[in-house]
Order: sequence, then C-alpha cells, then structure tokens
Amino acid sequence: MTEEKKKLHPLEIKSLADLKRSIKVGTEFTATSHRNHPDIVGLRRVVAEVQSNAFYSKIKYQPEHKYSTCNYGKGFRTNFEKASCYRFCGSTVQVLDVRRSDGSVLYEMEIYENNINETEENSMNEWERIHRQAERFKEEYPPGTRILLLHMGDDPRPVEDNMRGTVEFVDDMGTLHCCFDTGRSLGIVPGEDSFRKLTDAELKDELDNGEEEQDEPMMGM
Repeated sequence: MTEEKKKLHPLEIKSLADLKRSIKVGTEFTATSHRNHPDIVGLRRVVAEVQSNAFYSKIKYQPEHKYSTCNYGKGFRTNFEKASCYRFCGSTVQVLDVRRSDGSVLYEMEIYENNINETEENSMNEWERIHRQAERFKEEYPPGTRILLLHMGDDPRPVEDNMRGTVEFVDDMGTLHCCFDTGRSLGIVPGEDSFRKLTDAELKDELDNGEEEQDEPMMGM
C-alpha cells in the first residue's frame, strides 16, 4: 500500500448538511459506482469550485483529462440534490436517480478527510483567484473588443505605447491575446500592462473614418 493510499480516510456523512460542509475546494472523493458515467468510477477527484447548487471537480494529477477540462475548464459538474434524493450509508453517499421513481441509485461516492497542506491550499486559492479573474476578463473583453495599449511592462519587445488593437480571445490565465493595428499579435497581461477599452466616441471616430475612406473616389489611370 502506497503512502498516498494510506491517507485515504472516508468520512462518515450523516446528512445533506454534513455533505455540503465536507464539499469545499481541495476536498478529494471517488465515485464507487455511476450509472451514466462508468468510466469515472475509481478516479480520484478534487473539488475545484463550489456553488450553492453544485460543485465542480477535476481528476487528480490529470489536468488534461476530459473530465478535468469539461464545462469550459471548470471540470465535472455535480449537482446538490434535495435531501430526499440521498441515502447516507456510513462512509458511502448514495444519490438516487431523480428521473426514476423506483428508488434506484444513480451514483455513489466516498468523500475523504481533507489532508491538503497549507502550501497546497494556498495554491488552490491562487488557482481559484486566477480562474475567477480570467472568467471576468472573458466577459468584459469578448473577441472583437477594441482596446488602447497605454504601456507594456517587462516584455523585451513591447508593443509601442498608445497603440490600438483588437482582442482575439482571453485565455484561462486572464491574458488578453490581441492583434494590434500594426499587424503584430501579442498578449496583454492585466496587472503588468496598462490598457483600456476605447471609448464610444473613439469607436465612432474609427467608424466614421472608415466610411470616409470607402467613399473616396478611385483615381483612373
């Protein structure tokens, strides 16, 4: 038995309230059966995000696994059901299939004592902060957003100051990947680089100037 296996101590869950208290970022658990996803049975999972009605988990040590990258990188979603949908059997939690009325079990799982150390907890908290920040930037700077780069920080070949560009996408670390009007593409790092969105007036000026250029007569040869 490996040292990692020795650390697995299933918790005794007695109620839905117990379950919700146990499910927090860093909690590890394993599905011991699953009707809809048999391929997830036995995989050790780590809670990555907790919401009021659900939580997301990733496969431990497998960040590229399909169940770690699904739901836009949040991981595998597990809903919190009504208390009547659970059976608490000592160290095993059974979840009933709400689509059936025969009391059949959809999946069951074991939840383990949280043995995460302080370094790992800080790492998880930092990951959560970055993830939330990236999601915020994705909403604020969708593809096509016009920005003005005021100044680029420590890049050895920075884009010149006061250069305009267009956001192509925002990655999961919160970096804004932009195509600048010079034709150069480079990532902008919030907190290191200074930038802002173009104002409505600036966007209108760009649009007006573009229309004027299209209206200019072509010179004959």
